[in-house]
Amino acid sequence: MKLSTLPRWQQCGIAVLLLLLLLRLIGLWTIPLTDTTEARYGEIARKMLETGNWVTLWHDYGIPFWAKPPLSSWLSAAGMALFGVNEAAARLPSLLLAIATLGLCAHLILRRSGREAAMAAALILASSLLFLGAAGTVMTDPALLFCVTLSQAAFWHAIARGSRGWGYVFFAGLGLGLLAKGPLAVVLVGMPIFFWVLLRNQWLALWRKLPWIRGTLLMFAIAAPWYALAELRTPGFLDYFIMGEHVSRFLDSGWKGDKYGFAHATPRGMIWLYTLGAIFPWSVAMLAWLARHGAKLPRLRRDDDGWLLYLALWTLMTLLFFSLSGNIIFPYSLPMLPGCALLFAELWHRARGGDAKRSALPGIAAIGALLMLALLAFNHYDGNRYLRTQKQVVAAWQAQQPSADSALIYWSGRREFSAEFYSHGRVRTTQDPQQLRAWLAGKAGSFIVCDVNDLERLPADVRARFTERARFNIMSDTMLLLADTAPAAPTEAH
Repeated sequence: MKLSTLPRWQQCGIAVLLLLLLLRLIGLWTIPLTDTTEARYGEIARKMLETGNWVTLWHDYGIPFWAKPPLSSWLSAAGMALFGVNEAAARLPSLLLAIATLGLCAHLILRRSGREAAMAAALILASSLLFLGAAGTVMTDPALLFCVTLSQAAFWHAIARGSRGWGYVFFAGLGLGLLAKGPLAVVLVGMPIFFWVLLRNQWLALWRKLPWIRGTLLMFAIAAPWYALAELRTPGFLDYFIMGEHVSRFLDSGWKGDKYGFAHATPRGMIWLYTLGAIFPWSVAMLAWLARHGAKLPRLRRDDDGWLLYLALWTLMTLLFFSLSGNIIFPYSLPMLPGCALLFAELWHRARGGDAKRSALPGIAAIGALLMLALLAFNHYDGNRYLRTQKQVVAAWQAQQPSADSALIYWSGRREFSAEFYSHGRVRTTQDPQQLRAWLAGKAGSFIVCDVNDLERLPADVRARFTERARFNIMSDTMLLLADTAPAAPTEAH
């Protein structure tokens, strides 16, 4: 179908989607990796590429990272293997996963409700604040989102259309989900499906239309080899990952067992407030739509095949599940966004009536583009000051043309993963005077980075031989780049 034959609002919708894609691509290259989450996962992927170890994720050299499975790190490492070690290459897989998720949703509702509903769903999902942010951010959540969406869409195709092939895709999605986030992926997929089957008494269809035996074998064939190898390489992984990350973290808001940070204690039910921000601007648009069309809901909710119920459960079960936890963060809303976008698109489509030439949806979606444009402008004019990243510090260090055997040491109690990423692993971090002296021993021409408030705590003998080369304002910190001015030790004549 030619673009010119589409209704005007759909032509505008395509333009907005392309604009969102363009802005997100620009962001891949121009916005630096920020600490802590994105830079940490970027550095884990970089270490994977550097060491050639695609089984064990490394928190630091010699220290395994047991908190997450490898799928997102595999993809980021592969991106850097193809396009070099830079933020764009590390982020590209997240953008591709987001586009694939968008395609799965559009295809699902296109087959069920037509092109107009598919365009609406694509606009809603693509411009939602959290989806737009995650599409191009180095973290595990875009991979989880794709895997959950793949299995949810495949289940509907398998049950509603009787497609055996989609039945296998359902189990493949679960296997990939185990590699993306672990058993949580199976839980997030399983809960809405269980209650949909229960409420509609679809047990027989569930058994007949899914290849349970071969599909389960496929799921384990995808995921089990890595889990076995990970435990063999670093014993203790399974206990920490299953019991710690999936049980203790979920049930105990004050969990003290986190090896790589701290538990994010939040009031139970906070996920609902996070979700209002996650789906902005559509949280406001949906409330306005309900105020205008709420009286039509009894007529709109006709649901002979259980489609609306399926979308509602897809949306709500993730929120209900995380309502039980007192240890959540903002991205936990991400897996429900496709279901929410599809549900609103379906209701909007049913309420449209005969006017197919006009719609406010492209204009609302353009708010997401404006927010992305504002972020890019902010980053261009003052991002170095207000984004927590060490990219400019490392760039200044590289401009000094340091020797290959010199040291770059952060005098700090906090690791800056962005510094490790941009220095290709050269950065070391300590606030132990003896460790600092040991790292500097015999390494003339070394550099130290420290906060101006920590300068007085730098050992006097070390401080005496270093001089300030540059200073940087990074959020509330003033960082100093100090250069070693001591002459190199003379070499013996032979």
